[in-house]
Amino acid sequence: MDGVKSLENVLGMKGGNGDTSYARVSLFRQLKVIQVIKPILEHEICERMSFEKLKGGECGVFRVADLGCATGINTLIVADTIVQAVQRACSSGCMEVPEFEVNFVDLPSNDFNTLLRSLPPQQRLADRAPHKKDDGEHSFTEPPPSRSYFAAVVSGSFYKRLFPAKTLQFCHSSSSLHWLSQVPNSVVDRNSPAWNGGAVYISTDEVGAAYLSQFRKDFSSFLAARAEEVVGGGCMFICLVGRTSNDIKEQGAVGHISHHMQAAFEELIEQGMIEKEKMESFNLPLFCPSVEELESIVKMEKSFEIVEGVKLLSGFPLHPISEDSNNDEKMFGRMVSDTYRAAFENLVRAQLASDVLTDEFYLRIERMATAKCQEYLRNRCDQLVAFLVRK
Repeated sequence: MDGVKSLENVLGMKGGNGDTSYARVSLFRQLKVIQVIKPILEHEICERMSFEKLKGGECGVFRVADLGCATGINTLIVADTIVQAVQRACSSGCMEVPEFEVNFVDLPSNDFNTLLRSLPPQQRLADRAPHKKDDGEHSFTEPPPSRSYFAAVVSGSFYKRLFPAKTLQFCHSSSSLHWLSQVPNSVVDRNSPAWNGGAVYISTDEVGAAYLSQFRKDFSSFLAARAEEVVGGGCMFICLVGRTSNDIKEQGAVGHISHHMQAAFEELIEQGMIEKEKMESFNLPLFCPSVEELESIVKMEKSFEIVEGVKLLSGFPLHPISEDSNNDEKMFGRMVSDTYRAAFENLVRAQLASDVLTDEFYLRIERMATAKCQEYLRNRCDQLVAFLVRK
């Protein structure tokens, strides 16, 4: 794979509703994160959004963008959470509830058809009443029964402009901004000190510096694009995988995943199934920033203000679906493999250029997870959360 455009065409999460689809796997993979993030999102909207902006833009429409929506019910839960929170804020302030438009945004390779088919029925706006907070946990595992918003999909990279100027009141992005627009050029250049041959992810300080530079470029582009699209006083809520270590080579959850994937590549090489070049030219387009790195980019770009700083949420299980495996190590291995397929199968298939080899790759992921079940269970994932206001 060469170039940004090629990556955009294969980076989407695995579509459909099968066992290895993102729609199926993400329900369990993101459940604990959603349970923690949802009340934070509700609180920040009610406490931080200005009443003037809550009225909506032109014609009284409150426009929301979920950037990196993928498929499945997680994005629907987010959309419903945002709309209900704004409805409650309007009602408590004795304000007229605006009409809502939610834009689901992802790359062209995303399975928008599955997402659109999963949309709940639209509630008649004339009959809409203010929502109350959900007391049960059913809303975390089932799609909302109805929606009080108009829905649209937008195809494109969120590192570029996607909407007309000053048309969005609220942006949300979860589990997306740690994906880079491309693998750093120097990492795949054999003549560069940052060449990463022999590894699929950050292996040296030079490689780490190249990845950080790419992340700075990408996240700055993201902020600049949203600065054009979000109205003054509009807000943005972001959640992405981060790291706690000052050592850039210690990439937390992504570091664990990369070790597992590299071991699968190495086994295929040892068994003569692929050439070594296949691994040497494969690099994960991901980066897990620290709190300080994320804050410094926002301050440098100057369009947004972080409310009360970036928060670090630690200790999420990297493989939370293991709790459903009933101590069955083979089942656990299969669930880990399914999770990796949902996120990385398109990338791996594009690299190996073979469905058979792709299946062999994930079979090795499954076998390693089965054999090292207890080791995998100790892997943890850290999340960075920030609420930003357009200056």
